[in-house]
Amino acid sequence: MAAQKLFIAFILVDLMMSLKTQRLPIFTENVDITKFYAINERIWTVKTTKPTTMTCKFDLVYARTRNGIRFERQYYWFGSRINLYLEGTFISKPIFKTTYNAMKVTKKDSIFKSIDHLLYSYRNYACGIFKVTLLHPEQSKHYELRVKDSAFVEPKRSCIEKFENISKGGRITTVYSSACKATRTL
Repeated sequence: MAAQKLFIAFILVDLMMSLKTQRLPIFTENVDITKFYAINERIWTVKTTKPTTMTCKFDLVYARTRNGIRFERQYYWFGSRINLYLEGTFISKPIFKTTYNAMKVTKKDSIFKSIDHLLYSYRNYACGIFKVTLLHPEQSKHYELRVKDSAFVEPKRSCIEKFENISKGGRITTVYSSACKATRTL
């Protein structure tokens, strides 16, 4: 019940921020995040609009239920490897949608830390554009271009162009480089 109230409060804050900044909420295609986050799949973050020094970020799904996943998120930050063990609970955004298109991300036995919302997908869920809403310590939003390792050669141009269009006016940071492939057995 408390989680539901918190989620409703989040939706209201999102709507108020949209009105305050005079931007309309982004309308998305009908995507299914459960198809993007498959078991044993490594998902690289290629680009982000979040100012960061993070490099080589990926999620590795190691367990899945009907309603969510457990995954490890790894990245380098100032030369140190960071490992986070996280849980993703699938949700629908907006609430009346019937397909799961987002997930609440939490550390085990903790309050939820972010909502990762799949806005668009390309090439049969090989490339996806996510809106990430961080909830702690302050609410903030950024966009990420994520690509599955199993399909990774280069993100399709249409996926990159859509990401650049969504993040217009924002600074884009490249998180992935070819050197990251050497670290993938971490």
